[in-house]
Amino acid sequence: MLPNWLTTTEAYEPPKGGGTFAIKTMRSFGHMMGRLQFQQGHEKRHALPALVKFFLLVLAIVFLSWTHQLVALLAYAAVLLLYLSTWPPQDIWKVLRGALIAVVFSGILLAPAMMLRPEGIPNNLQLVCKVFLTVMMVSIFNHTTQWNHITGALRKLHVPGVVIFTLDLTLKYIVILGRFIYDVLTSYSLRAVGNHRKKYKSVGGVMGITFIRGANMSQEMYEAMRCRGFTDDYRGL
Repeated sequence: MLPNWLTTTEAYEPPKGGGTFAIKTMRSFGHMMGRLQFQQGHEKRHALPALVKFFLLVLAIVFLSWTHQLVALLAYAAVLLLYLSTWPPQDIWKVLRGALIAVVFSGILLAPAMMLRPEGIPNNLQLVCKVFLTVMMVSIFNHTTQWNHITGALRKLHVPGVVIFTLDLTLKYIVILGRFIYDVLTSYSLRAVGNHRKKYKSVGGVMGITFIRGANMSQEMYEAMRCRGFTDDYRGL
């Protein structure tokens, strides 16, 4: 015979909204880490070298900032949108979302100038359009070029190795700390079932643990570099 407490049905229902903060944060970190780890984008087998694309990007941005012709802006927009039309819808939205956010931000900054000087509205709108096109071009470059190819292009431009090392190391440890935060939030969501009255207070704990972990990792990296005699000669990850 089983005890009564084993045969009793427990109809436990967790409170609504419990764990929502942790779950949403975990999804955000998972999406971010996925973009950083698998940033292959639309780079084709016979694509242009990253150095050539970088030069074309710089020239396009310089010419865009120099021109004041509406026809040139429309030509830029037509070419970029025509190229984006060959992409999958979800990737098109990623590019346009960043550009639209930049447009909203620049519009907020220029709103006081538009209200104080209405005669300068055409120039301000032209500046907003240039911001939109510039961010779109940078996003396209980012989606069509892998990170290691970008650092390789910077190396060919004789950028100091310590700068490239810092960029690569920053990207690497963003992924590592992102995984760490994801694991901490996973353990928190599993242990806090039905106990979400003070769920937002867990943010400080997660940030504190992450800071300590990051400080320890930086110290370990510094000691490893000293032991191996690092001399700023860095060839890439």
